[in-house]
Amino acid sequence: MDTILQEPTWLAVQRDLGHDVADLSGPGWRAGAVLQRRRVGSFLYCPYGPVVAEPGALPAALTALTGEARRAGAWFLRLEPMPAGDGLEPGRGRDVAELREVLAARGARISPSDVQPRRTRLIDLRRPPEDLLAGMTGSIRTIYRNGHKKGLAVEASSDPADIAILLGFLELTASRKGIRTHPERYLRQVAATLMPRDAAKLYITRQHGTPVCAALVYDSATVRTFAHAAVPAQHRRLRPNQPLIVQAMLDARARGQHAADLFGIAPTDDPSHPWAGFTAFKRSFGGIDVAHTGTWDLPVRSAAYGLYRQARSTLDASRQGERRVRRALAAARSSARPAGSPAS
Repeated sequence: MDTILQEPTWLAVQRDLGHDVADLSGPGWRAGAVLQRRRVGSFLYCPYGPVVAEPGALPAALTALTGEARRAGAWFLRLEPMPAGDGLEPGRGRDVAELREVLAARGARISPSDVQPRRTRLIDLRRPPEDLLAGMTGSIRTIYRNGHKKGLAVEASSDPADIAILLGFLELTASRKGIRTHPERYLRQVAATLMPRDAAKLYITRQHGTPVCAALVYDSATVRTFAHAAVPAQHRRLRPNQPLIVQAMLDARARGQHAADLFGIAPTDDPSHPWAGFTAFKRSFGGIDVAHTGTWDLPVRSAAYGLYRQARSTLDASRQGERRVRRALAAARSSARPAGSPAS
């Protein structure tokens, strides 16, 4: 897919962050990769890549990337091969299946966890605006059209300094939910590198001039990706993110882009999955579910990679144990709380 993560602009972000990068290409393929150094070894990571014109081009890309990984001293390659295009091609599912077959035949293994989302929601923007809106739920259309009645207005900024608005909202969300977000330095560098290149924009919903919602989008030639967003809890009743997303899609259509990538939905349709809520929200804007190849590891130094998998397995088991303890403690606190007392 035509993804920002395989554009020269994204490699520029990684260089500006201090990473070593590789920019490789050959007949029918291209690959941008970043050297990831870890306490236990290092690997060459190719996010949503290599991008190939057809699955038969993947072996040559793997050979070139393996050589680059050896030169860099990496233990393995981490890959997420993608068919070229905007992601809406009719035969894309077949190509993804063939890419997985090529990876397995070359000795690649499914990574312990996906880095980039394996499934996403794509919306075809190559339609008249009225048809695009018709594909959304009635509530989304109503909120978009009536936002001005609440004093809501959506704007797009190309000023890297405005990333501070999103950073503030993300900090509030992380504090409230007890989750981690991308480091401030990372997002500030992304904005500083991409915005002047017209490869990113910050969308802001304001109520009577006050920011109440923000989202950072990335732009490749044909795809607008919704990467980071936050709505403070006190503003959720305004529903300010719905008009923001709709406006950003309409703007992308006006730019000539083919698809809006809402960037990640639940890997299953299990309604109890932790991502089920925001998956349903993303589907309310219309579009189709699209499956990617997933994250795969291709060993470059087999013995060293075996050590990495063993260390990773031990770490994952430890984290699972910690989560079980936290759940047990939470359940114990809940059962010990007097009837009618507020939750902590």
